[in-house]
Amino acid sequence: LTEVFPTALAEQVSAEGRVFQLSLQYTDTNNSMLNSRTASLEVYRGHMDNRLRLIARQIKAYGKPMLFRLNNEMNTDWTSYCGMVSLLDPELYIASWRRLYDIFRQEGVDNTIWIFNPMAKSCPYSRWGDTLCYVPGPEYVHVLGLTYYEFGNGDLRSFSDMYTELYEMNMPYFRGWPMIAGEFGCGAGGENKGLALGRNRENRVRWLKDMFDCLAKKTEPGYEYCRQIAGMIW
Repeated sequence: LTEVFPTALAEQVSAEGRVFQLSLQYTDTNNSMLNSRTASLEVYRGHMDNRLRLIARQIKAYGKPMLFRLNNEMNTDWTSYCGMVSLLDPELYIASWRRLYDIFRQEGVDNTIWIFNPMAKSCPYSRWGDTLCYVPGPEYVHVLGLTYYEFGNGDLRSFSDMYTELYEMNMPYFRGWPMIAGEFGCGAGGENKGLALGRNRENRVRWLKDMFDCLAKKTEPGYEYCRQIAGMIW
C-alpha cells in the first residue's frame, strides 16, 4: 500500500480494509451525442471552475483516501473527451486534466490518488489517439489504470495472456509505476446471430480461477506482470 498511497493514507486504508474509487468524466451527455460538443472545452476555458471547486471541496470533506479516476478510456472514439471530439488534439485532454489537478491543490485536497486509465488498446488506432499522447505527466498522475475486457463471445483469452500483453506494452514507459485495474471483466457470451446467451459460462469460471491463481503467484518468476497490480475492480 505504501507504494501507492502516502504513508498516512496507507495506514488508514489498512485499518479500514477498503478504499473508495470515484470515476469522474467531463461529459454532460453521458458520452452520447459525440457529434455535438465536448465539455472538455468548457473546462479548458475555465467556465467550469466553480463547479470543479465544489467537487474538490466535497472530496476534501470526505476525508478518507480515495482512488480518483479522471476521464478514463480517452484513447477511444466513444467518450465525450476522446480525440475524435477534441480536435484530434490530446493537448486539450492534458490541459483540462491539469486544470482540475491544480484546482484540487489550491483547495487543499490531499486524499486523492489520481489514476490515468486508458483502454488496453487505442481505438481507432492513430498517432493522435495513442495512449502515450494523453499522459498528463508524472507530476499529475500517481497510478496507471488498466482496463482490459474478455467479452466472452469467442475463444476466451486467458487472464495471463491478456495481462502479460498489457505489462509488456506498458513497461517501457511506466516502469516502476503502481497499477490498478480500474475496471475489467470476463463475459460469458452475448446472445448474437443464433448463438446462445451465456454459452461460455464454464469457460468464464476457468478464466477467473486462472486470474486468482496468477495473482497468488505474483512473487514467483514468470508472474512479473502481476506484481505491479495493486488492486482490481470487477
